[in-house]
Amino acid sequence: MFDRILKLSFIVVMVSLLLAGMAWAANWKVANIGGDDSEQGPYTGGDVEFISGGFIITATGGDIWSNKLGCTLAYIDGGLSGNFTIEYTIVEHTGEPSTTWTKCGVMVAQAVDPETPFVFLASMPSNNDDAFHLKGCKLVTRPEWAGEATPGSDGFAPLRWPVTYKLVREGDLFTASLSFDGGATYQSVAAGDKLDNTTLAMDDPVVVGIAINGHNAGATTGTATVIDIKVNGQDVISAVDSAGKLVKTWAALKAY
Repeated sequence: MFDRILKLSFIVVMVSLLLAGMAWAANWKVANIGGDDSEQGPYTGGDVEFISGGFIITATGGDIWSNKLGCTLAYIDGGLSGNFTIEYTIVEHTGEPSTTWTKCGVMVAQAVDPETPFVFLASMPSNNDDAFHLKGCKLVTRPEWAGEATPGSDGFAPLRWPVTYKLVREGDLFTASLSFDGGATYQSVAAGDKLDNTTLAMDDPVVVGIAINGHNAGATTGTATVIDIKVNGQDVISAVDSAGKLVKTWAALKAY
């Protein structure tokens, strides 16, 4: 009798753990934000290709800057509320033709809208010497609807690839760090006059996802491979383990 109770308890625990792990496995949406009037537009769209453990995300033209966004955003359906930590690894990020300001990284926004307030952890491309060695990465904030984004110019540099980023939300405070060893150790992204934190008050739930822009007056396409996305230490994109699962996920995104 005791053995049966013990076995049943073990099964209940394992099922609970499995369900907890599955809670973050799906439900992503993709938005093409902006158009002809976007900063560094026209923004003519982008794509998201889901791969094992992440995705390849692209955007042609546009910018995550000024008062009109132009970017591709892959975001968690339903958003997030309260305090959270998001981690992810950018394996590679390029711009074709090469430009300094194609940017990729986590965006936390009030809405899926070109004029939304947002916090964005901007990471510059790996195939532009100026971006790689000088611009690096930095926190960008637009505090008001249709307002300007700041700060400009250089950030933490030089970068090394792949690079793992972490953004922590605690109330209205957002703090950023990066890692060159897959998240085993993190360091601040503060550099010069650029801080590793910013504040922005937003109503819950907030939009949370990975954004990318192209830049160069609509001429450049930015492409990034992003993997190992975690929220509070839990994977939010499970490995693609069957063709059927990939088709189901992609169909849901296309229907949006």
